Amino acid sequence: MEAIHLVIDKRPLTCWDWELKRKNIEFLEGIDSYYFLYVAEQNLPNIGTDNKHRAAISLRLAYSHGLETLFALLCSAIQAPQCSIGWLLNYKNYELTNIVKKISSGHFVYTRFKDQNLNWKKIAKFIHYNLAHKDEKKNIIIEGYGDVWTWMASEFTDENFALEYNGIKHGLRINPGGFEVAIGREETVGVAPPFEKMVNLGGSDFGSSYFVKEYIKDTPKINFRPRRHARNWNPTNLADRLALISMSINNVVSWLKIINGVSPKQCEFTNPATLDHFQEPWKKCVGLSHSTFDLSIEKEHIRSFDKKDILASYENKSIP
Repeated sequence: MEAIHLVIDKRPLTCWDWELKRKNIEFLEGIDSYYFLYVAEQNLPNIGTDNKHRAAISLRLAYSHGLETLFALLCSAIQAPQCSIGWLLNYKNYELTNIVKKISSGHFVYTRFKDQNLNWKKIAKFIHYNLAHKDEKKNIIIEGYGDVWTWMASEFTDENFALEYNGIKHGLRINPGGFEVAIGREETVGVAPPFEKMVNLGGSDFGSSYFVKEYIKDTPKINFRPRRHARNWNPTNLADRLALISMSINNVVSWLKIINGVSPKQCEFTNPATLDHFQEPWKKCVGLSHSTFDLSIEKEHIRSFDKKDILASYENKSIP
């Protein structure tokens, strides 16, 4: 019987099995690191067609899914490199977000690494120490992945990113399409000025709008309202980032295999050709990336019902 101790954020666990090491390798070998690249390649050509918004949402969903997959694997490598299967079977989304935030901000994280002061560039160095490239090329690769993971961590831990991701994956409760914002002084009260006299703050043809649950302040939490949110993004950027996610996942999985006894000769590491390729997916800016415009609702605007009132309303059947 094998047993491995592990921590998920701050939560301790022990994973047991008769063939734990073999199952861990089997688990790692089953991860298709190039799935996300495939999704990008299948959808990007449709951005110029009548299905452009379906293709864009597919890219956005894949990107959000890809970030969760990448950071889950990275955090399993940090906290339980000999038992990724146990870590990934048990983590909760808030724990994953907590760890990513801690690494980004330089806070303490339980880790098997000797260096306790982790950041994404140090982690990129650990993951890529097996690279056979000469020092200059190796340093470019490590620097590139360190930057990419730092940028992606910032987006992954953004609350608005998570809200949009939940809106897409749970019931496809979003409307596709971006938004544009411009401001200007009214020459006549209540009449918008001509567009050419306004200052454009940016926008995009691609994005999504969705509703988010918002509790009404100073009332019981059975009272809430749906609040409008909208996000802009560039689908070409997402496709380029998906390629980097696929390569990153491949390299993390290869490192985990080596740590668990697989020969380095059987483990592939992949990377873009130049440092510019690491940076390209962040160069096309959409300007304003998030907005939430809606009427306010305060405590004095509502009558606060209780549980009894709500259940009693079901006594009157209104649908045939």
